[in-house]
Amino acid sequence: MAVRLGLIGCGTIGQRHLQALTHLPEAVLVATADTDLARAEAAAVPFDARAFGSPEALIAAGGVDAVIVATPSGNHPDVAQLAMEQGLDVLVEKPLALSFARARELVDFAAKAGLVLATTHFNRLLPAVAQVLAAVRAGALGRLLSGGVAVRWARPQAYYDEAPWRGRRALDGGILFNQAIHALDLAVQVFGPAEEAFCYAATQTHRIEAEDLVAGSVRFRSGALVTVSATTSVPTTNLEERLTIIGTEGVAVLGPEIHRLAVWRARGDPDDRAFVQAATAAAEEPWPRWKSHLNALKDFVAAVTTRQTPALAAASALDVLALVEALTRSGQTGRPVAVAELEAAS
Repeated sequence: MAVRLGLIGCGTIGQRHLQALTHLPEAVLVATADTDLARAEAAAVPFDARAFGSPEALIAAGGVDAVIVATPSGNHPDVAQLAMEQGLDVLVEKPLALSFARARELVDFAAKAGLVLATTHFNRLLPAVAQVLAAVRAGALGRLLSGGVAVRWARPQAYYDEAPWRGRRALDGGILFNQAIHALDLAVQVFGPAEEAFCYAATQTHRIEAEDLVAGSVRFRSGALVTVSATTSVPTTNLEERLTIIGTEGVAVLGPEIHRLAVWRARGDPDDRAFVQAATAAAEEPWPRWKSHLNALKDFVAAVTTRQTPALAAASALDVLALVEALTRSGQTGRPVAVAELEAAS
């Protein structure tokens, strides 16, 4: 029997979920919700679903097994909590929350209630990325020493103006929570939990409350040192989303688009052709934007059906949220922030 889903939030990201759901026979969309009821109704029509003007109305109406939360970021925790209190499994768009403490509350609630709680850190599932992650975890690059995260994108002022929640601290969280979190999540998957972060932050080219430019550094518990650079101030078009990994026995670079392997030198072999050819072939597969959401939805629906832990379990997002919050706090305070501070306060 197909899992009955409700989609809460029918904006830009909600539309990606709608596209993906047309390719997912294991699930059926039975309800949509948006504060703009007309938008919820338009999203519902192709699926013959019911439309609601609020998350509360959709959840109270019943008839769904699980919900997708694709509202503005600052609303994610409260909507997810409301759904879980009614016994629903939940897939939350990134970020799970705008603080480590709130995210851990949600994870703990889901665990105690026996519910599936997942989040869309789907870059881990990109074919070339998954291949690199598996090889690095198997020790192909030796002991990891250093690396870099670079997310340099173009977001004109119109991007922020068309959705007023964007760029607001309480609803968007800033560039690290909104744009750079996917690449930072991969850094955590590679280097493990962070120990301390330092960051400079500024708002240079946009009329927004949050920052549009950051430069930081991270010390991981493993001892690895990693730089972080992110901006939405690149003129015209995106420049790069890149992850560099340097170990004692090799180097890997994903980028300038994160699904592409640019450099692979493992265990002193500068030309591991089979590995590179496989990763290159994977990166050349057609990959429309909704396909990553389809991967996340497949992972979630399988977990709902089998009651097994999903690959994108929300618990696996706690380390990246701790890192993002540490960097963001450092940018605001001008001092290094230890992840232990966040853990102790939660």
